[in-house]
Amino acid sequence: MTITCTQALFIKLGNGNKWADECFANGTSKGFVRLDYSEIPHKLANGLPGNSEAVFEAAINFPLGATTGASRRHVNEICKFYASNEQVLWFTFHANRLWWCFSKHKVTPEIVDGTELKRRSVIGRWSDANILGETLLKSKLSGNLLKTEGFKGTICVIADDVRDYLLNKINGTVEPHVRQAQEAQQVLSTALIPVIQHLHPADFEILVDLIFMHGGWQRVGISGGTEKDIDLDLESPITGEHIAVQVKSKANVGVWSNYRKVADEMKDYSRFYFVTHSPDRALQEAAKAQTSADGRYVYWDEVELTRHVIRSGLTGWVLDKAA
Repeated sequence: MTITCTQALFIKLGNGNKWADECFANGTSKGFVRLDYSEIPHKLANGLPGNSEAVFEAAINFPLGATTGASRRHVNEICKFYASNEQVLWFTFHANRLWWCFSKHKVTPEIVDGTELKRRSVIGRWSDANILGETLLKSKLSGNLLKTEGFKGTICVIADDVRDYLLNKINGTVEPHVRQAQEAQQVLSTALIPVIQHLHPADFEILVDLIFMHGGWQRVGISGGTEKDIDLDLESPITGEHIAVQVKSKANVGVWSNYRKVADEMKDYSRFYFVTHSPDRALQEAAKAQTSADGRYVYWDEVELTRHVIRSGLTGWVLDKAA
């Protein structure tokens, strides 16, 4: 079911999001959204937005109201918490993820360590995934949304375009202009396959070397050296991981099987890559069935290879060689 909302509100669940885990309630239906503002009693705040002036008068008499403007901002945030309907989407950031939920309209007081806080029960549960089950990692979110985390207050409304982006992330969809770019990239990827397949074998090996180089790998062995079953002997300067790569312009299942057999005897490498731009059908089927789940044996065909060419910014290099 597609997620929609009338408004999206960012909320900090306590100073430094200290209540986040408690509010999430381990992803159960017992979760809630919590607000502090203990200076404003629930009996008074519960009349919002109709009695905002009374709440303002209370706020300005506490440290909340250092200035008239500050008091107004605090009252507005409390008002959002009490007055928002059940179609408002709440979200926050915690443990390097985005979390979201809807909540019931009713606000109830709760006493925590002798202090009166306010809470709204969650409808369903807090979630850190989109409706497809994919985790909403901060590293995969736009800066326009992430900058909300720097908001100095407790609750804020996000702009309509940012709300639309957020809903797209939650629904596992993309905005039209992003979809158009993705489709264009797919066209490019498909068009590059025959171009790569016509590269000279020596150029093809250089291309594969460049892809790994862009990924931070450094060659520690001579390409095409004494070990005939290894074309690239690579090491990560950060982790020290040692991998081997065999590069074949055209390959069949026999070449793949022989590579695995030889690699089984090599204990100095953590992973073995087999890269080809023109596999036969039997190899495609065998590689799909035999590629190890632990990642020790990694197979790249023309589709996977082209994806890495584009992501590594090597499209121009390929086209220059072909031209």
